Amino acid sequence: MKKIRSILLLPFFLPLGCAHPQSAEDSSAHQSDHTKIIATDACDIHKAEKEKAVLILYPGGGNTSVETKKEFDIIKKAKKNHISVIFMNFNNHLWLNNSTCESRTDELETIFTEFQLNRENIYIGGMSMGGNVALILTDHLIRTSSKVAPKGVFVVDSPIDLYALFLKAQKDLQRKGLSEERLAESRWIVNFFGKEFRSSDSMAIKIAAISPFVLTSKKIGLTALRETKLRFYTEPDSLWWRENRGTDFEDTNAFVIRQISKQIEGLGWKKFELIETKGKGYRANGNRHPHSWSIVEVDNLIKWITE
Repeated sequence: MKKIRSILLLPFFLPLGCAHPQSAEDSSAHQSDHTKIIATDACDIHKAEKEKAVLILYPGGGNTSVETKKEFDIIKKAKKNHISVIFMNFNNHLWLNNSTCESRTDELETIFTEFQLNRENIYIGGMSMGGNVALILTDHLIRTSSKVAPKGVFVVDSPIDLYALFLKAQKDLQRKGLSEERLAESRWIVNFFGKEFRSSDSMAIKIAAISPFVLTSKKIGLTALRETKLRFYTEPDSLWWRENRGTDFEDTNAFVIRQISKQIEGLGWKKFELIETKGKGYRANGNRHPHSWSIVEVDNLIKWITE
């Protein structure tokens, strides 16, 4: 299938215009083993026969639908259970502001209308940065009573505490002996926040304000999710992070997710689940990495969606 797509390089975290899907006549689509595949600029849609649910997936980092489909082997099992899957191309956002939430809402509502997708049973998930997008957008969709408000949302090893992420990056830049890969990531984080907020004096305050959660202040944002099915996936492999990245466990997403989960559970969020895995984190190329889509057990996720 030839996909009709134009990937634009845009500044991170600005209120972006909606990349609306093309019409059914203009999009590339065909039937494949009882699944209709539709490719647009905004996303790839694998539309299941006798559709019972829709799963929307946001990629991590600068990835697109192509990488998500490669790393997350869910299409066949989703199709078997009559679940359509939308692989989004929206990426490189650690959080969303109100304007961007509104444009993403317009985008999803257009997709569901254009391609006649089931609005009764919607779930959203995301990997890494994409998990933050999934969380914040779901909170917005529920608060605004959107026609595409989901029943559940999940994140895969996401940096849900941006304040902690910023402090860790600052600490890394003061350390010696770290790998260039680790330092490059930390430089990107510090430089990005510096460009975004343009004020070192109040930068920490501003980051904490836009973060979905802040462990140190016990901030639990996104309260519209309190009655929504919510899952945090992570694989707390302290040995791998120490040996491969020189990272202390306290500086990993897994540690922050575990601690924030305790706070959420303490507030009585009855539909919340923390799922910690062991030895499941592998990339599609076979490389061991706990920060991977593979920590999500597909059969169990499908059960969560269909039960």
